[in-house]
Amino acid sequence: MMETASSDEVDLERQVRQALTDAGFAVEPSMAAEEGGLSVWHDPGRGVVVMWGTSAELSAKDRVKYRNIRTAVRLALRTILAEAGYHVREDFDGLELIVTL
Repeated sequence: MMETASSDEVDLERQVRQALTDAGFAVEPSMAAEEGGLSVWHDPGRGVVVMWGTSAELSAKDRVKYRNIRTAVRLALRTILAEAGYHVREDFDGLELIVTL
Protein backbone atom coordinates (compact mmCIF):
# COMPACT_ATOMS: atom_id res chain seq x y z
CA MET A 1 0.00 0.00 0.00
CA MET A 2 1.42 3.37 -1.02
CA GLU A 3 1.64 6.02 1.69
CA THR A 4 0.25 9.44 0.88
CA ALA A 5 1.37 12.66 2.46
CA SER A 6 -0.92 14.29 4.98
CA SER A 7 -1.93 17.92 4.69
CA ASP A 8 0.61 18.85 7.40
CA GLU A 9 3.41 17.05 5.53
CA VAL A 10 2.51 18.78 2.26
CA ASP A 11 2.45 22.12 4.09
CA LEU A 12 5.87 21.42 5.64
CA GLU A 13 7.36 20.65 2.23
CA ARG A 14 5.82 23.82 0.79
CA GLN A 15 7.12 25.89 3.74
CA VAL A 16 10.63 24.46 3.44
CA ARG A 17 10.64 25.17 -0.31
CA GLN A 18 9.50 28.74 0.37
CA ALA A 19 12.10 29.34 3.10
CA LEU A 20 14.88 28.20 0.77
CA THR A 21 13.50 30.20 -2.17
CA ASP A 22 13.26 33.30 0.04
CA ALA A 23 16.92 32.75 0.97
CA GLY A 24 17.89 32.84 -2.70
CA PHE A 25 18.07 29.16 -3.60
CA ALA A 26 16.50 27.86 -6.81
CA VAL A 27 14.55 24.80 -5.68
CA GLU A 28 14.06 22.14 -8.34
CA PRO A 29 10.51 20.82 -8.83
CA SER A 30 11.51 17.15 -8.79
CA MET A 31 13.00 14.70 -6.33
CA ALA A 32 16.40 14.56 -8.02
CA ALA A 33 17.60 17.49 -10.06
CA GLU A 34 19.09 16.03 -13.24
CA GLU A 35 21.26 19.09 -13.84
CA GLY A 36 22.35 19.33 -10.23
CA GLY A 37 21.10 21.88 -7.75
CA LEU A 38 18.73 21.80 -4.81
CA SER A 39 15.96 19.20 -4.54
CA VAL A 40 13.23 19.07 -1.89
CA TRP A 41 10.67 16.30 -1.38
CA HIS A 42 8.62 14.60 1.32
CA ASP A 43 9.68 11.11 2.39
CA PRO A 44 7.07 9.37 4.59
CA GLY A 45 8.57 8.31 7.90
CA ARG A 46 11.53 10.69 7.66
CA GLY A 47 10.20 14.16 6.88
CA VAL A 48 11.13 16.65 4.19
CA VAL A 49 14.38 15.78 2.44
CA VAL A 50 16.68 18.52 1.15
CA MET A 51 19.55 17.51 -1.13
CA TRP A 52 22.07 19.57 -3.07
CA GLY A 53 24.28 18.09 -5.74
CA THR A 54 25.96 18.52 -9.08
CA SER A 55 25.66 16.51 -12.25
CA ALA A 56 29.09 17.55 -13.48
CA GLU A 57 31.69 14.91 -14.19
CA LEU A 58 34.39 15.55 -11.62
CA SER A 59 38.12 14.95 -11.86
CA ALA A 60 39.99 13.83 -8.73
CA LYS A 61 41.09 17.45 -8.18
CA ASP A 62 37.51 18.73 -8.58
CA ARG A 63 36.12 16.17 -6.11
CA VAL A 64 38.03 17.85 -3.27
CA LYS A 65 36.76 21.28 -4.30
CA TYR A 66 33.21 19.91 -4.67
CA ARG A 67 33.35 18.33 -1.20
CA ASN A 68 34.30 21.73 0.25
CA ILE A 69 31.53 23.49 -1.65
CA ARG A 70 28.99 20.83 -0.61
CA THR A 71 30.02 21.35 3.03
CA ALA A 72 29.52 25.12 2.73
CA VAL A 73 26.11 24.70 1.04
CA ARG A 74 25.04 22.15 3.67
CA LEU A 75 25.99 24.60 6.44
CA ALA A 76 24.03 27.38 4.72
CA LEU A 77 20.97 25.16 4.28
CA ARG A 78 21.09 23.97 7.91
CA THR A 79 21.41 27.55 9.16
CA ILE A 80 18.53 28.86 7.04
CA LEU A 81 16.22 26.03 8.06
CA ALA A 82 17.16 26.13 11.76
CA GLU A 83 16.63 29.89 11.87
CA ALA A 84 13.20 29.31 10.31
CA GLY A 85 12.37 27.10 13.31
CA TYR A 86 12.78 23.62 11.82
CA HIS A 87 14.63 20.63 13.26
CA VAL A 88 17.34 19.53 10.83
CA ARG A 89 19.39 16.35 10.89
CA GLU A 90 21.79 14.83 8.39
CA ASP A 91 21.33 11.49 6.69
CA PHE A 92 23.54 9.49 4.33
CA ASP A 93 26.73 11.09 5.63
CA GLY A 94 25.39 14.59 5.10
CA LEU A 95 24.19 14.07 1.53
CA GLU A 96 20.60 14.65 2.67
CA LEU A 97 19.15 16.98 5.26
CA ILE A 98 15.96 15.76 6.94
CA VAL A 99 13.64 18.56 8.05
CA THR A 100 10.88 18.17 10.64
CA LEU A 101 8.90 20.47 12.91
